[in-house]
Amino acid sequence: MYLALARKYRPQKFNDLIGQPHVIKTLQNAIEMDKLYPALIFSGMKGVGKTSASRILAKALNCVHGPASEPCNECEICVEITEDKSSDYIEIDGASNNGVEEVRNLRETVKYRPMKNRFRVVVIDEVHMLSNSAWNALLKTVEEPPEHTYFIMATTDFHKIPATIVSRCQHFEFKRIPYEVIQTVLKGICQKENVEISDYALYLVSRSSEGSLRDAKKILDQSIAIASGPVEDKDVIDILGTIEEKIFIDLTWSVFKKDRKTILEQINILSERGVDLRFFFNEYLKFFRDLIVLKSLEESDGLHNLNPEHVPDLKEMLEDVGEVELLRYFNATKDLELTMKHTENPRLILEYLFLKLSYFPSLTAIEDIIASIKSGGHSSSGPMAEPTPPRPSGHRMPVMEEYQGPAIIPDSQLKSMMVDRMQREKPRLAAAVETCRLTLQENHLIIELSNDYEHFANTLRLNADYFKDLIFRLKKMQVDVEFVMVSGGKKEKHKAEIEALKSDEKITGLMNTLKGKIVTIENVKENIEGGNNA
Repeated sequence: MYLALARKYRPQKFNDLIGQPHVIKTLQNAIEMDKLYPALIFSGMKGVGKTSASRILAKALNCVHGPASEPCNECEICVEITEDKSSDYIEIDGASNNGVEEVRNLRETVKYRPMKNRFRVVVIDEVHMLSNSAWNALLKTVEEPPEHTYFIMATTDFHKIPATIVSRCQHFEFKRIPYEVIQTVLKGICQKENVEISDYALYLVSRSSEGSLRDAKKILDQSIAIASGPVEDKDVIDILGTIEEKIFIDLTWSVFKKDRKTILEQINILSERGVDLRFFFNEYLKFFRDLIVLKSLEESDGLHNLNPEHVPDLKEMLEDVGEVELLRYFNATKDLELTMKHTENPRLILEYLFLKLSYFPSLTAIEDIIASIKSGGHSSSGPMAEPTPPRPSGHRMPVMEEYQGPAIIPDSQLKSMMVDRMQREKPRLAAAVETCRLTLQENHLIIELSNDYEHFANTLRLNADYFKDLIFRLKKMQVDVEFVMVSGGKKEKHKAEIEALKSDEKITGLMNTLKGKIVTIENVKENIEGGNNA
């Protein structure tokens, strides 16, 4: 019968236990000093070495060369415990032996001296599954065990053990094993087994185990079986059902570059491959969390789950992206978590999400705009925006009757080109420019605004840098921008008509007769005959 890798390469000495140096050192020192506590609790997640440590401790206590800090694994007693043939090493499952009767039988057994070994070692696995009555029956025996007996209780749910039991035991917490350590162990196993496998495949196996070495060995076993030869990356990906990290990277690049066509194509590929898009969404959320860790911390090794081979490229990708911006991306993604979970069309939501994210690089934080205004600068969301010197307080546009000068490009053509682009980028600004006359003379852009539309003046002035950038994108020209307020428009005519009505003899005569005054004049129109109506 085939021996699974988890059993074949099970630790047989304390030094073989990986990722638990604090446990190893304490147990070895306690054995050497003859101060080992008679009741121990080993807690921690599955597959980190709790049961293996129990067997090694039993061998170290009973080895013919011991008690020793390391068992010899060669004497008869060590071999019997390794092969689970020792009558003095008792290992029971707390889940299936959780009743009070089983505990009573155990109490009767430990009363007698060991048949062969120096000490009897009782290991209760998943001890948190014991019933309340079983705990009560075990309490006195754990507190005052026979001098020839050691109790070791292993559990994955330490908080379920009664406080009365915990207070009578020494507690050892087994840590989650780092994936880098697991990867190194798996690489050594593959070399011994003559298995060809890439570092990336080992990385995927190690990361998927989530700190459990036993699970990692199980997945490696399955990968070797499916490959029936050299283990390919695709074999591991198929087994794990994971998403390749490169897919996340490519999609994120497309978002940062605002390449919306590629975004839709990539999501379409995922859909055609039959990838669970809800699972993809959750994995992408974890990926983005790792990006934030990578960007925020100078020393982030061990704090993220990114493939080390991809880290240099990821750092380059994030070079021009701020930490606050990454948090904005993460929050926008997190906000759709419930929607993604309950939607009947996950592809539609996923497309909406990434298209939405692709507009974020064009946004300017409101804090930056406020800071710019307070400092007297101008705000612009254009990619080539440059700060302009602050204008003096109380500055107004110069008043000119009309700007005279030859234009390189006819103002109607230039205006059409700019408005067409602004309608996609800044629709409100496009409406303001529609009311202006534009002239481009050499490297000088003159924007003439009638005082009829004076309310647009501030909007135009604040977007001076945007106009520079837009001209550069359209004509590859570096230009200066000048704003000119033109008088003599409808507003001036309107004022003149009002003044004429106020001085009209008929109106002034009527006002004197009634001893009244003019409060307001509305609906001023020019009569066809040239007269005025009020």
